Amino acid sequence: MTDYVEFNSRMWDEWSAKKHIWTQPISHEDFLLSQQGELKIYLTPLKPVPATWFQGLGKKVLGLASGGGQQGPLLSAHGYEVTIMDNSWRQLQADQMVAEREGYSIELVKADMTKPFPFEDESFDWIINPVSNCYIEDLHNMWHESYRVLRKGGALMTGFTNPIMYMFADEDLQPDAFSPLVCKFPLPYNGRLLEAQGRIVTADEGYQFSHTLEAQLGGQLQAGFLIKDLYEDSEPENRLANFTNLYIADLAVKL
Repeated sequence: MTDYVEFNSRMWDEWSAKKHIWTQPISHEDFLLSQQGELKIYLTPLKPVPATWFQGLGKKVLGLASGGGQQGPLLSAHGYEVTIMDNSWRQLQADQMVAEREGYSIELVKADMTKPFPFEDESFDWIINPVSNCYIEDLHNMWHESYRVLRKGGALMTGFTNPIMYMFADEDLQPDAFSPLVCKFPLPYNGRLLEAQGRIVTADEGYQFSHTLEAQLGGQLQAGFLIKDLYEDSEPENRLANFTNLYIADLAVKL
């Protein structure tokens, strides 16, 4: 049986080399602009996190599955003490490259969200987690470990995919596709189960998993979080975006 976590780790290494949307490090110019302006970070493709979400929070931030030289540099530009945890060496190397270029310190940790996080209890003031939990099969550990490593009053900001997107084949969602938008996969989508049924998993998509809203929002509540706010977002060049939003981001607080 394929170790899907390791497979996805290697996949993100490959994507990082190709400069995927979530693997393109920010430029020197963008770093300077961030220093001079307001903090603008993204959990989902288009909408920035509302400024009210991180106002009043402490300075110690964990970027969870947040490598690639994007969120980390922007947070560092605003004086936050940043730790990036990611399961891709290349994504972490991108953060190291930007840190060396701009002259700030950052802690980089290679680990995955399916295992206990390598941090002590109540180590962070807040966590930022851009869309990524579609690459792990079970969210229980992620939510409970996030809760454990946050201080009381801390916040978890996470983005995730609308599960409806997994009902359709990727090729049918391309903007230049002429095929009908027909539901092809039942939910919840599970890449491992589909592989067992004969579907080939490639490095272009990796092992992906849709999650119910019960697993996403309900899982955070069951871990002890209070969900304080959320918003929806979409993405360019996706045919399904003409009919519905494709992403959700929420703010959860540890009381």
